[in-house]
Amino acid sequence: MQSPSVENIFSRSWNLLTRNWALLVPGLLVGLVVGILGWLLTPPPAENGDTFSQFVSLGAQLISMVILAVISAAGLIVTQCTTAGMAGEAWQRGVATFAAGQMALRRDTGRVLVVAAGMLVLGIVAALLALPTLGLSLLAFYLLTLYAIPAAVVGERAGMDALAESYAIARSHLGSTFVIALLLFVVHALGGGLEALLRFAPLLGPVLAAIIKQVVVAYATLVVVGTYLSTRGQIPPPPEAQEPWQL
Repeated sequence: MQSPSVENIFSRSWNLLTRNWALLVPGLLVGLVVGILGWLLTPPPAENGDTFSQFVSLGAQLISMVILAVISAAGLIVTQCTTAGMAGEAWQRGVATFAAGQMALRRDTGRVLVVAAGMLVLGIVAALLALPTLGLSLLAFYLLTLYAIPAAVVGERAGMDALAESYAIARSHLGSTFVIALLLFVVHALGGGLEALLRFAPLLGPVLAAIIKQVVVAYATLVVVGTYLSTRGQIPPPPEAQEPWQL
């Protein structure tokens, strides 16, 4: 079985998304929960008072920020596990179910945590080298870790093995990986611009903005998962395909 081209990956990812809107649900639910917790845990602004009162208020705000950062990180892990698991099922079976997301969450959370920790360390190193390398270290970090989450969830690789496999895939498919990363950057930029505009709309604006954000996240996940599976020869050809796909 030959691998699909970048164009086919993006096209089929959109077709899969339009047939599996359930892919948006994990991110929307996590975003709702994190938003509610953020509202409940954010202390009121400090009122004019003595120095001690202001110090206590500042301490409460700092503690709240740390707690919310941990909650947001946990929400990100949950979203990545469930969405990647559902995306893998969508590519291989044509249908994304919540059961696949739940299975990925139970099975792969530990692996994704290790991957996330490794990516955090690598990201810090890339950021420190950004100035002397004119930003190339950040580009290399993004490209070489692009397939780490699919490798951990869909490929069921252990944490460090997932990072190693992502590096190997990106290195052996550097041209197509760069094109995919560039196109995903454009997708995120367009989605982010539309999301920012919708937030100013009254009533339904924030809701529509959240939906747009999850559409972009789910679509990008499908693209990366599809590309990962294609490198392993695990994508079934579409029924209408008459000729082998070319990489």
